[in-house]
Amino acid sequence: MSVNFSSSDKEVIEKQVDIQIDTTVKLSDIWTGNDLNRCIKFIREKFLTKICLQFSDDILHLAVQIESELAKHVDSHIFILADTSYGSCCIDEIAASHMQADGLIHFGHACLSKVTRLPVLYIFPKNQVDVDKFIECFNSKVPDKMEKVFIFYDVGSYHVIDCIANKLNQLNYINIDIGKLAESEEADVLCWSLKNNQSTENYTCIYIGKDNQSFFNISMGIKCKKWLLFDITTNTLQEMQAMDTKFLMKRSHYIEKCKDAQTLGIVVGTLTMKGYLDIIKHIQDLTRRRHIKTYIFSVGKINSAKLANFSEIDCFVLVGCSENNLYNSRDFYKPLISVFEAEMALNPAWSNQFPDTYSTDFREMLPEGKLYRSSNEASVVNSDVSLITGKLRYLNDENDEEANKVNNDGTLMETGNNQLSEIDSLNKFQERTFQGLDMRLGQDGAAKVEVGRSGVPMSYNELDF
Repeated sequence: MSVNFSSSDKEVIEKQVDIQIDTTVKLSDIWTGNDLNRCIKFIREKFLTKICLQFSDDILHLAVQIESELAKHVDSHIFILADTSYGSCCIDEIAASHMQADGLIHFGHACLSKVTRLPVLYIFPKNQVDVDKFIECFNSKVPDKMEKVFIFYDVGSYHVIDCIANKLNQLNYINIDIGKLAESEEADVLCWSLKNNQSTENYTCIYIGKDNQSFFNISMGIKCKKWLLFDITTNTLQEMQAMDTKFLMKRSHYIEKCKDAQTLGIVVGTLTMKGYLDIIKHIQDLTRRRHIKTYIFSVGKINSAKLANFSEIDCFVLVGCSENNLYNSRDFYKPLISVFEAEMALNPAWSNQFPDTYSTDFREMLPEGKLYRSSNEASVVNSDVSLITGKLRYLNDENDEEANKVNNDGTLMETGNNQLSEIDSLNKFQERTFQGLDMRLGQDGAAKVEVGRSGVPMSYNELDF
């Protein structure tokens, strides 16, 4: 039967696989003599002996060339990280620690998430930006020389910002502010440092880059009069609407799903970002007040197949990099929401409110963040109505002794409507029929090494012993 569905064993084993390599990014787009000098200076000033080089996925094919040239000028041991634990835009301190590295150089697009364990140097890509075309579009869209304008940009457009600022100054635009990337200092918003944390509400904001997740994050997170996007692929400057009705409807639906959830999965998408443990504890505190059972998952790079293994979970909350675009994916079987959406669903301080801005940065929900609201200061609401099921939800406070009555064996709880309901056990996943491979450590004696079967799984060649 296997012959009808497969080729011969030899053909299957010797089959050549075509590997698609994106060669649109050239070496000169990421690596120059100035970048080499920066790397040498960084290694020598920090007295680094083991350095890891991390590359974003689109430039990984250039890794060997860059490593070879850098190795000629330094005596340190250099390692290339072939894969990352989570996203290639995030510093992978975990993989670097496996090599006992004392420094890391990141090449390509970066989210500039703050790390605490290793010194890091960023080498940004150098996207092709038509500066003259931008100036022409700028003059057309902003004819008033006195108008307040704040310019932001993709990290790949970093190398042309000084040129753009000089040309605008020559044209007598006197109220132009340029965002500064927070490479080493603490950021005010996402990866940006603003002058004295200044307000941008009276500004027209312009973003130089592409209509991607980076622009989505900043346009959602910074409030201003209007947003303009200079798309470097089409050389056009257009006004963009940050939060449209369709987006708000979709996210509001997911927020309601989170309110209805009885089990919440906290998906850890980082092990290095500053504050990720604090925000996990914060979410657990909010769910405890509503008697929602939480489970923490760390599954590496996140996809729908991994999370589909946990069908018992009603809703997932992703704690990770703000550059994640998984929130808009339709592949997940259960809702996957951001920390900010979980905050709006679970924190009574956000009841019946929607902010002017939307944040994908979970640090904004910590006590030092701009969107932090203490749940202790909110008025207690005992119940509300689900907009999805139409049923009444009982929101019992953790200090309500009657609402937290649990019998001695810890399996039953008295709900707000004087009925008993079963509490999910911590061992819920152990009730499954399949719990993974049984390793039987220490239970079996040493076995004699034997010759195994040969071939492919469809048709092994059985050996007689």
